[in-house]
Amino acid sequence: MSRSLFGDETEILRRTVKGKKMKIKWDWANFESTKDFPVDDNLMSWVIGQDRALQECFLCLDEWSHKLRWLEKNKWYEDWRDSSKVKPGAKTKLSPGPYLLLLGDPGTGKSLIGRALADKLTEIYEENKIKLFDVLCWKNKMIPSEPKISMHEAGKSKEIIRKEKFKQEKKKFLISTGLKLLQAFLIIFGLTLLFIGLYGVNNIFLTWASNPEVAESLTLQETFSYNFLDYFSSAFPSLTLILVPAGSMLFFAMLIWFFGKLGGASNLPGIGGAQQSNVPKLVVDNSSQHAPFIDATAHRSSQLFGDIAWDPYQTGGLGTPEHQRVTAGDVHRASLGILYIDEVKNLNPVEAITLLTVLEDGQLPITSRGHLQGGTAALAVSTEPIPCMCFLVGAGNFDSISQIHPALMDRIYGYGKVVRMNNDMPNTVENRRRYVQFITQEVQRFHLIPFSREACEEIVAEGRRRSNKKDALSTKFRPLISIIKTAATLAMNEKKKVVERKYVIEAIENHCKTIQRQILEHQLSERGKLLEIKPEGNKLGQIYGLAVVSDPYSGEKTGNVLCVRANMIKRSRGSREYPLKGYYKVTGIAKGNAEKFISDSVAKVRSVILQKYGADIAQDYLTHIDFAQSYGVDGPSAGVTMAILLCSLLEGKPIRQDVAVTGEINVGVNDAVPVTAVGGLHEKIKAAEAWGFKKVVVPKKNFDYSMDVKDYKIEVVPGKNLDDYLKECLA
Repeated sequence: MSRSLFGDETEILRRTVKGKKMKIKWDWANFESTKDFPVDDNLMSWVIGQDRALQECFLCLDEWSHKLRWLEKNKWYEDWRDSSKVKPGAKTKLSPGPYLLLLGDPGTGKSLIGRALADKLTEIYEENKIKLFDVLCWKNKMIPSEPKISMHEAGKSKEIIRKEKFKQEKKKFLISTGLKLLQAFLIIFGLTLLFIGLYGVNNIFLTWASNPEVAESLTLQETFSYNFLDYFSSAFPSLTLILVPAGSMLFFAMLIWFFGKLGGASNLPGIGGAQQSNVPKLVVDNSSQHAPFIDATAHRSSQLFGDIAWDPYQTGGLGTPEHQRVTAGDVHRASLGILYIDEVKNLNPVEAITLLTVLEDGQLPITSRGHLQGGTAALAVSTEPIPCMCFLVGAGNFDSISQIHPALMDRIYGYGKVVRMNNDMPNTVENRRRYVQFITQEVQRFHLIPFSREACEEIVAEGRRRSNKKDALSTKFRPLISIIKTAATLAMNEKKKVVERKYVIEAIENHCKTIQRQILEHQLSERGKLLEIKPEGNKLGQIYGLAVVSDPYSGEKTGNVLCVRANMIKRSRGSREYPLKGYYKVTGIAKGNAEKFISDSVAKVRSVILQKYGADIAQDYLTHIDFAQSYGVDGPSAGVTMAILLCSLLEGKPIRQDVAVTGEINVGVNDAVPVTAVGGLHEKIKAAEAWGFKKVVVPKKNFDYSMDVKDYKIEVVPGKNLDDYLKECLA
């Protein structure tokens, strides 16, 4: 390739590297590798080839910024500052939109745009002094199943929680200290009374043993007829006034100790680490001060819209309190930020309608959404509404339009924009330079060695080939990332310091094939052992056509060579009249529901031969065309193959067997039979090249628009009409 592929001038590159703005000179004419090429920290600069999509994104960002500035001016958050205040109803302050739906093929940078928008939002918020907020969930003392909500500036909620924890710990400490003092008092006083009581009992025994005189010269024992139990029963009741209070005090002291231990057990971590606590729970944390980016791809209702955790001990005050079991959803955590949902078509109808409510109202209470909690008290818990003003960025393939819920799609059209992602970009010097930037970004991201200038040129060439256009470069970068990583690995395995072109070529040709392509090539190679394809000599009634085989699931394509044969017999030969009517039969093509385009080509060939030779191959001849061993060919590119074959038979001229053809035949005017463009040309030419053909004839439109002959070792010749094809094919 020319040294001027990337231009001849020196460019001043403005980059932000590790937070510092820099200006770096880069000599595009003489750089040898990507070693010192600067990579910008700003993800927005990483988006390549999607200028129109970015323009629409920036327009949505401007609308979003205007909306938030208006809300900031009207202090919308004041109604959510105090948990005790009644929250505003839906649609009173929070207006819907804007939203963005990115539609395009995989690998074109949809998720990268979403992340880049979050970085851009952070800059916009700093410039316009727009605040982010944390959300706290508080216990409702009156109705515990309806937790209260409050909002505070980002980062301040943790201080509020710390203060609330301090209050609770202080309260716990005072209660604990008071109970311990009470317990100590009860034990000491109870033991004192118990000692006094036991001392009284001892005196009863000692008095009985001393047997003193009590009255009229009678001793104590004589008085009670030497019955100690009678004496004890008469003396002990006076001691119960001391022993009963003593026992009661000791019993209550033990009771306080027991419940103290039980209370400690109940404060062990519960659901999500929560404890039996009145401290508010931080459900949305924006203390990083970075605009949220939440990737909600493939998330279900509980993750998207929040949920109430189930606790087996939720009744009787033993379990985790309701407000501690609240878990915020993606829509709440993405408030004032980006909610990114790839393959948005996969939302089920219930999720789509709930998301529709979120987008319309800008707020949503958290309630139980799990499907395995039927009949539990968690179903009765519902918080106050929580703000969820999300900048929705949805993504999907082009077939998503018909599969997204109609009401959701209507809101996106009404309040947002639907943007088509480009599959390619113009093959200009500027965009080739952006390919070098892309390579350097991936080298830095995956910690690889730098790429040489020639290796960069080869990746640019591969990007052009994958675009199927001569003047375009592919923007499907994910397959190219695989090539970059594989080429770098091959070079590093050989202890190279720079990736050379040969490693890129090896990665493309041998290592970076999808499993579908590998399976297709294996099947074709196995079939190739049974096919009679010999690209040499001349034959009458046989031609080689080119086709593509596609995997029905991935769309991956690979080329295929078809051997097509024909036989034509005129209805009258010599003096013998054939009683058979003429007929026109084509075999080896798709049948039934699989038949799409081939039937049109078959009909066109009859009309083309009638136009060129004045002969009706279905009436004047017994005509049979066979796509030998093709296993059901379908597609418009078979048309020119059949037409050349019949022309060869009518003119009696053999066909060169070292030439393969492809193109769509069309009925023409003024004796010209045009051949128009077909798809999968790169794969077809590669197949002919692999089989050893010397020449391929392709439609001129394809040749001018989507080909570079330097990509192939085989000779590629353009043909504008059928005569051009006959000139190249007939011997």
